Amino acid sequence: MKHKQTNMDKLKRIFDTKRILLAVAMMLVLPALILCQTNGKNANKKGGDEQAVRQTLNELSAALRNNDSAALDRIYDDGYTIVGDNGVLTTKAQRLAAFKSGELKFESISFDDVNVHIYGDTAVATFSVTSKYAPGVKSLGGKFMTTATFIKRKGRWVEIAAQSTRVGE
Repeated sequence: MKHKQTNMDKLKRIFDTKRILLAVAMMLVLPALILCQTNGKNANKKGGDEQAVRQTLNELSAALRNNDSAALDRIYDDGYTIVGDNGVLTTKAQRLAAFKSGELKFESISFDDVNVHIYGDTAVATFSVTSKYAPGVKSLGGKFMTTATFIKRKGRWVEIAAQSTRVGE
């Protein structure tokens, strides 16, 4: 009988040891699984944000091409500024006024080679711009490299700043 009790004690210890090892293994693996899930969600969110910024850039291109100051008013943040290829800083109000008066009007504009990098609720986009101004507009069209900064406000991406540099024709 004593022999049977000893075997039972050994089995109990083996099962207890296995339970402890299983608990330790779960404690080590569970955080890794959670981390992987979180990174996957962040990757999905980042990809979705990148697509949203690209969509905003498409809307911006269309608004510039169509001289749509109402759309530009939605796309540009109230603190928006742009430094043009001439080095002049222009505010949102000044830029919208130029579109409304006809002083600034595009005949055509395209954004190419777009790269978007997301940093939380901030995005930086670099892209080439080819533009042609409408007849009678003083500015010269051409090819430019542009860097634009976007922020996420109230669930949508708005442009806060831009800088354009003329590149060789």
